[in-house]
Amino acid sequence: MLPDSNNAFLIIVLRACLLCALFLCLILTVSGGGLRISPAYAADKQKEPVYERVIRTGQIRCGYAISPPVLVMDPNTKELSGLDVDLWTEIGKELGLEIEWTQEVGWGSFIEDLRVGRVDAFCSQLWPDPGRSKFLSLAGPVIFSFLDAYVRADDFRFDGDLSKINDPSVKIPAIEGDVGVTIAKNGFPQASIDYLPQSNTLSEMFLSVLTKKSDVIFIDQAMIKALDENNRGKIRKVADVPHAFTFASYYGVLAGETQLRDMIALALQTMKNDGRLEKLAHKYSESYIIPREDFE
Repeated sequence: MLPDSNNAFLIIVLRACLLCALFLCLILTVSGGGLRISPAYAADKQKEPVYERVIRTGQIRCGYAISPPVLVMDPNTKELSGLDVDLWTEIGKELGLEIEWTQEVGWGSFIEDLRVGRVDAFCSQLWPDPGRSKFLSLAGPVIFSFLDAYVRADDFRFDGDLSKINDPSVKIPAIEGDVGVTIAKNGFPQASIDYLPQSNTLSEMFLSVLTKKSDVIFIDQAMIKALDENNRGKIRKVADVPHAFTFASYYGVLAGETQLRDMIALALQTMKNDGRLEKLAHKYSESYIIPREDFE
């Protein structure tokens, strides 16, 4: 054969090999009439673990929910402030990591934001909910707070007896998917729940009571002080009753991210031991109880 003929023959052979390879890939990836990625390829494409991404980038991306006074957003500048911002600033210093307040997320939907990787941690304090614990790893406790029952100023039905709340005619506001639903159901199983959308905040729960859509809300002293600034005299604490609930607050990361959780927990413990956490917490409310130090 002439040299040109040899080149043409070689091209034909290469094309045939390429077609065979493509056909073989098609056979391996097509099943039941639909195209799907092979398990080996899918395994290679698994997303990077959160801890590894945090270490690689030197940054924790925070999801957050507005909850005065621990987390407040300026309506004009959108700047965040509050106890959570102060604490995470110190956590970042302890860990040598940048803290980015990436995205506001809902109380009822933040777990999904963690799961799909929109954020690395939920940086607003949350109350633990056993029903959600299989999806979360919790760092803390951060602080302890007492939840009291608050009602409209002209409502005296529950004074001296919180058990009267446990009645189908009484409505308690709660954000769908949030721990508030669990609190209401466990504490007052006969009461009705006024379900609010997952995107709502504590402010909407507070407003639900003021507008008579619901009857009683359970919040701590610091929260009521922040929420009641523009509603003086319209809401009051139920009289002559003990605290309705006592809760420890935590920060959350995705279940299984134990190394990231332990880093955050150690930073918090260091701040408890040297007094920084108590100093920062009492800057916002003397009612906050700080967890005991390691040596007590």
